[in-house]
Amino acid sequence: MSHNEEYVENRKRDGLIFVVSLVGTLALLVLAPQWVWVGFPFVFTSLAGLLGRL
Repeated sequence: MSHNEEYVENRKRDGLIFVVSLVGTLALLVLAPQWVWVGFPFVFTSLAGLLGRL
């Protein structure tokens, strides 16, 4: 990947963000189900980074 790219691949960071956002989204699902959609972009974007799809 070129150093001029905006996104720098870092799977450890993406994995950490995925786990934290997944826990947060599950907490929203339990505590305030109507707000669960707020966590989806963080979960799926970090999952894509973790899988190397960004």
